[in-house]
Amino acid sequence: MRFTIKALAVAAVVVAASVGASQMAGLEARQVETVYMFKGTQGAMAYTIDQTGRNLPEQYAPWSFLKPVSTKGPTFQAGADKAALAEVEAKGFSVSVYTITSEPTITVPER
Repeated sequence: MRFTIKALAVAAVVVAASVGASQMAGLEARQVETVYMFKGTQGAMAYTIDQTGRNLPEQYAPWSFLKPVSTKGPTFQAGADKAALAEVEAKGFSVSVYTITSEPTITVPER
């Protein structure tokens, strides 16, 4: 009998309650050409218009800067990050929390 592990990746977009109205004040929908990618705690990843990451929620701090990212590519225009880009354009940042769970499965060899 063999055992294999099947990893299930679950992505949930989290809107942090700690975001105050002051961070959203004055923000209008805008067209963003470059966003800045950050990594936080608890599996959080974020895109923001603020290169320093100061507008990111404290809930997942500390935030570590990863890289600037162009929004002109297919991932943002039609792909997986299209919703995140719309959120960045509306409020200045988007946070996603990625969790990975393992579910053991039993593989029985055919005879």
